[in-house]
Amino acid sequence: MDDLERQRDLRRLRDEVLNTPSCPRCLHRMEPDDVDGEPVWQCPDCGRMNEP
Repeated sequence: MDDLERQRDLRRLRDEVLNTPSCPRCLHRMEPDDVDGEPVWQCPDCGRMNEP
């Protein structure tokens, strides 16, 4: 892997992390989920849900 490919991969990872909200209760990264056909963000640690 050359340096340019490495930079692209790091940029993609950074953008993915920055676009993922943190849980306001416990500060873990939330994960996308589907509840009753509606997209929501759900914390894998405490279970709190936020609408995207």
